[in-house]
Amino acid sequence: MSDTGLNFVSDQRKLSISNVVHVRQVIQIKKCRPRGHATVDLINKDGSVKGRDKTLVVKFPLNVGDLATVGSVWEVSGREYVSEFLAHDIPITEYTIFAEDVKYMRPSGRILERWLSRNINGIGPVIAKRLVRTSNLNILIEGRDTKALLDISGMSDERVRRLYEKWPDESLYKTIEWLEAQKLPIGLGDKLVAIFGAAAIDQVKAHPFLLMAMGVSFETTMCVVGDLNIPMSKNCIVAGVAMHVAMKHAESSHSTVIDGRSLMNGCSEVTKAPASEEVGDVAVAEGLLVKTAGGYQIYGKALMEASVARFLVQAHKRQPGDNALLASWEPELTRSTVEKALTDYELKLDFSLTNEQRDAIVGTVMLPVSCISGGAGTGKTTILRAILGIYDAITGGRLPCYQVALAGRAARRMAESTGRPAQTIAKLIAMHLGNKKQYLPEHLLLVIDEASMVDLLSMYKLIGMLPTATRILFVGDTSQLPPVGDGLVFHALSETILPFFNLSQVKRQSELSGIHKFATAVRQSVFEIPSRTLATLAESNDCSIEKDASITRLIELWREAGGIGNIVLSPLSKNEFGVDNINKKLQQSVGLDRAALYYQDKPRGWIPWITPTGDQLLEGDPVLVTANNYEEKADIRNGDLGVITEVFLKPDEEDGAVGVMEVNGIAIYLTPDLLEKIQLGYAITIHKSQGSQWPTCFVMLPIEASEMIDQTLVYTAVTRAAERLVLMGDPRVIRQAIVRGSIALERNTFLRERILAVAKEPVEG
Repeated sequence: MSDTGLNFVSDQRKLSISNVVHVRQVIQIKKCRPRGHATVDLINKDGSVKGRDKTLVVKFPLNVGDLATVGSVWEVSGREYVSEFLAHDIPITEYTIFAEDVKYMRPSGRILERWLSRNINGIGPVIAKRLVRTSNLNILIEGRDTKALLDISGMSDERVRRLYEKWPDESLYKTIEWLEAQKLPIGLGDKLVAIFGAAAIDQVKAHPFLLMAMGVSFETTMCVVGDLNIPMSKNCIVAGVAMHVAMKHAESSHSTVIDGRSLMNGCSEVTKAPASEEVGDVAVAEGLLVKTAGGYQIYGKALMEASVARFLVQAHKRQPGDNALLASWEPELTRSTVEKALTDYELKLDFSLTNEQRDAIVGTVMLPVSCISGGAGTGKTTILRAILGIYDAITGGRLPCYQVALAGRAARRMAESTGRPAQTIAKLIAMHLGNKKQYLPEHLLLVIDEASMVDLLSMYKLIGMLPTATRILFVGDTSQLPPVGDGLVFHALSETILPFFNLSQVKRQSELSGIHKFATAVRQSVFEIPSRTLATLAESNDCSIEKDASITRLIELWREAGGIGNIVLSPLSKNEFGVDNINKKLQQSVGLDRAALYYQDKPRGWIPWITPTGDQLLEGDPVLVTANNYEEKADIRNGDLGVITEVFLKPDEEDGAVGVMEVNGIAIYLTPDLLEKIQLGYAITIHKSQGSQWPTCFVMLPIEASEMIDQTLVYTAVTRAAERLVLMGDPRVIRQAIVRGSIALERNTFLRERILAVAKEPVEG
């Protein structure tokens, strides 16, 4: 039985084992259901339907893909279970076969009659029977013999047309049989036939690495190469190996380009034989890689970089008022207008803007695409509020503004800071990208906060839905953490035609602040050890280091700081000073004699909820949201922090909620689905902290230096503290991180070069 099937059923149904085991049982799909399930008929040897006293469902294996369609016929083997559940408070019992082995079959006879009547509008059981009794029906359809088909009683031009459209291609069955013989996912069959038609098998044999483009692993693809007896020296295999090496390089380094030497060495490791220096060029000739000045790219990365570069340059070069009626205000925009609006805005402030802030504000409003970069506390949020206020004044509030950030917590903080809605990039994409999705206005302002963390794929998806009259403002800090995914979008925008405004004066803490001094030193690659943490925080400076770090000492200082409401940051999840262990220890220090969250498991009853890290969640525990949830009643984001405020003694009758957590001041009922999206939040990783602030931050330094600990990681951690920063561990780790510099800058990308190249092209119009 598949794990996927078990997970699906255990949440919603009660299972019991039937005494039936099906071996090569023929079934025909009546209705498709979510998650690979389908309602089916059992088929007798003569093609008739075998009666059952209850609905029969088959759970198909994942490798079937989209082939399990209404009317399709399968041979399945697997154990049958009885499943019981409630639908609108009505008890339902069904039989479910968890198919372990399946075989796609060609419908014929009475089975084909049912397929025709279920899949082709206008063809009912009577006409379907006549069609099946027609000799050489397949030849008539494949040969498009309309005259012969119209001679069949009841057939019309429209019915013949639909028959042509729906009739399964003969090559599909041949392709599926070949995939089965190669032990490949049969769900690839319809994709291959849709692209290559009758030549699908020949295309794969000639270019086996087409399989990788459809999700087949490199190892499986190489097995196919071996079975086909294709020499490893053949160009298509050399190119395929090169593509695999380029893909693995991107996964490990997050680069979008691999240099020729690394490509050659990687290919040698895979093939266990010396690789030619021309291996990259062979892959280019075979159409699997793209050549750049710095090396080679897989087509996907090259396409994304080229698309992002072209969109940004064209948006930057767009003439005022072009491409949108709503942009009619742009031709009237002058520098004096913006400066006047800024002067009026400053009258409302109880502090003065710096000259560099004023320049950034005016320049950003004047230009359709711009970037603002600055260290933590340099007033990026302050000038963002000013920019939005000036846009309102100039346009009369008629310019739609969309504020986005990669992380949910950063989006929340941006919304709080500007007083305007903000959302994650993922949510904006989910709402507007794709068929039947709501279109964005033809003219808008897009503000991307924490832009240094935006990866190439996210940016590519964004530009795929943005109108041509989009104005874009990137706000970030190149000294903070880079994207988790591939590429360096924000970094690549500097030193191009796109304006980059750099802020340097820190406003968050005074220049006398120890936090400011230490953060500035780290940013400038200067190693300065903060003063030592004394017996108590009250005696210590606002920025200090506890060299004799231990969990016991952390608990002592954490309690003095006020406990929950402050944060512990670590670069690691595991080990003594990792997030998982710290969460356990801080929870224990608060006390384990608090009410725990339970949930209703139908086979086992009312049992404690255990997180993936092996923790129980107790009343009063801080929690971290680990996945986005877009439901109206529980609109939370990956990275949000909350507190469990109530634990129920039994599940809520309406929605099964087992407790309440408070996130961003809003009480949210903890349903079973939400339980899977939270974990303890006394401590979080530094990556999860970007875009957030806490009064006191404890930063755990690993016992030993690691290649993953670099300057950006330390800088991001130390700039999360608003009032007090306590470093815990060996200061040599900080020195090594500063010497290490930014790992991100070692990424090999080609976006900046593509932007510069597109910028030289003549303006379209």
